[in-house]
Amino acid sequence: LGMVASVWLVTAVVTWFDVRHELDELLDGHLAQAAALLVVQQAREIEDDEGEDERRVDTPTLHRYVPQVAFQVFHDGRLALRSANAPAAPMVAAGEGFRSGFRSVTIDGLAWRVFAAHGAERDVQVYVGEQAASRSAIVWAALRSTLWPMLAALPLLALATWWAVRSGVAPLRRLGRTLAER
Repeated sequence: LGMVASVWLVTAVVTWFDVRHELDELLDGHLAQAAALLVVQQAREIEDDEGEDERRVDTPTLHRYVPQVAFQVFHDGRLALRSANAPAAPMVAAGEGFRSGFRSVTIDGLAWRVFAAHGAERDVQVYVGEQAASRSAIVWAALRSTLWPMLAALPLLALATWWAVRSGVAPLRRLGRTLAER
C-alpha cells in the first residue's frame, strides 16, 4: 500500500507540473496572438485621431477571466488605445527599454504576465497582460478536475490491492493450516 501511495503521489506531482506548463504555454500563446492582432490593427488604423491623447475601450465581459486581461497600444510613445482595466502608464517599466517578449511584472501590487510586441516600423508598441491570479485559478481548476478522480481512486486501489494479495495468498494459508493440523 505504501508503494501504491508513493506511485500515486509521484503521478500527481508530475501531473501538476505538466498541466501547469501546458496551460502556461496555451495562455502565453493567447497573449501573443492578441498582441499581434493589436499591432496589425494599429498599423492599419487611419491617423485621424491626432488630437486625442488616448482612447479607452470598455471591453464587454464575455468570460469570467476577461476583467483580468488588459491591453495597451502606444503609437510613437503616446498611449493610443487601452482596455478599461489597463493603467495609463506602460505595463512594463520604461526604464527597462522596449523589448518584445514575455515578462512577469507587478502593476498596482498585482502580479501580471505581460507580452510586449511592436510593429514593423517600431512606432507601434503593444502590451497584453493577464493577472497571475487568473492563471493560477485556471491551473487549479484543471488540476481539481484531474486530481479529484485520482484521489477518489486511491482508496479503491488500496482495497483492490488488499483483496488481490489476500486472494493470492489464500492457497498458502490453506496449506499452512493443513500443515499445522498434521
